[in-house]
Formats: sequence, C-alpha cells, structure tokens
Amino acid sequence: MSHIVVVTGSVRPQSVNQKVVPIVVEEVEKQGATVSVADLAELNLTFFNAPKSPNDPEFEVTNEAVQKWTDMVEGADAVVFVAPEYNHSLSAVQLNAIDWIGKQWNGKAIGLVGYGWNGGKEALVAARNALSRELAAKVSEVETTLFFTKDLSPAGELIEDKASREAIAKTVASVIA
Repeated sequence: MSHIVVVTGSVRPQSVNQKVVPIVVEEVEKQGATVSVADLAELNLTFFNAPKSPNDPEFEVTNEAVQKWTDMVEGADAVVFVAPEYNHSLSAVQLNAIDWIGKQWNGKAIGLVGYGWNGGKEALVAARNALSRELAAKVSEVETTLFFTKDLSPAGELIEDKASREAIAKTVASVIA
C-alpha cells in the first residue's frame, strides 16, 4: 500500500487551503493509499538558514522540525502539494519546505494541486521547476488547477464539485501508480 504525504500551502488562519487539503486527503484514501498531512503551520520550519545545502554530503539536520519534515518526505511513496498561488508563484512556506530537503526529493513522485485566481498555474510552474529541475523529483504531468469563481469559491467551497474532484482524483492516481 502506498503512503502519500499531502503538504499544506498556507499558514494563514481561515485559509482556503484548509478546505482543499481535506478533499485531497479524502481522494488519497479513496484510492487505497495511506495518507498523512504535513501541516506547515504546525511544523513551523525556520526559514532556510543552514550553513550547507541539503544536497551537500556534509549537510546535517540540527532542527527538530526539519528532521520531522525530512522523515515525512523520506518515508512517503509520493508527496502531493496543495499549492495556493501567491503573487504568481508558490507560497513562501512551501518553497522554504522544499529548500530544507535535498536527496530525499531525488526520484520522489510528486503531485500538484493548485488553486487561485489563475488556477494556481504559476505556483505549479514554480513547484515543478524547483522539484524536477533542481532536485530530480518525478513531478507528474497530471496536475489540478482550481480557478476561483469557476471551480472554487474564494471562501474555498467547490463550485464545480464533480469536475474538480475528478481532476484531483487523476492527479492522485498519477502519483499512486
């Protein structure tokens, strides 16, 4: 049985992320995988400040939250990012989380579920570039984009429930396969 980690994309109270993440978790469970949520608000990772890159053979994790995050990624068969689009990019907390890990991304299956006024497209491009180009993760070509006022209300309620759930199901299936 596959184990999937779903990564939150916002630490803001009342964020739309708090409504989208449970839908992704539900879909992972429907497809028979186990799931855990990497809640970046709870992990409270410091901004990357290590003296060496995580890709450096001499890199050492000295922060408990970073170690917990690293263990979550290392123990997962795949990781799904639920990515809000902030200023036409990935949220700072998600990029920081990506930056804290090195070799654990290599070959890791990654799924992307984005949302925002532009469907989260720019956030997904930033995630894809960081994870596949720099860190050698296997980012699925099957991604979900949820547009505010079309697929998702600005408060986080699904408008196109069936179509949105089907898109999320395809993204999840692509990383479980």
